[in-house]
Amino acid sequence: MQTYSGDLRERIVAAREEGHSAREVARLFRVSKRSVERYWKKYLSTGSTKPKQRGGYRRSRLQDHDQTLRGWIKEKKDLTLAELQERIARDLKIKLGTTALWHRLERLGLSYKKNAARRRAKPGGPPGRPPKLAATTRKLGGSKTRLPG
Repeated sequence: MQTYSGDLRERIVAAREEGHSAREVARLFRVSKRSVERYWKKYLSTGSTKPKQRGGYRRSRLQDHDQTLRGWIKEKKDLTLAELQERIARDLKIKLGTTALWHRLERLGLSYKKNAARRRAKPGGPPGRPPKLAATTRKLGGSKTRLPG
């Protein structure tokens, strides 16, 4: 998805300020109606039309709560990411995805590891069934194989 220029965003907001509808502005500037609505909403709430940073380093919302995270994990070592995510939302009032949470824990050296029993290679399929073998190959001299001679 492309980021539209700041100049275009400002012209879109200016057209909305003049009283034009989102549909009219979208048609005029050849952008989606949804983009016009997003830029307008952002302008009304922040007074700016600047885009958010794309890529690069972004500061974690949990950066100021590292000690809290360490304490929770020290209390209960088998906390799942989902449980930790719920607790962060409830106690710290921070909504966070599991991937962002995983990266923060990894950065703190608190990443979860599966236990040794689960890491062992096991054959797939139902228990008691022998492991699958490679598919058998076609025999030489079959109907589709011609031998020189």
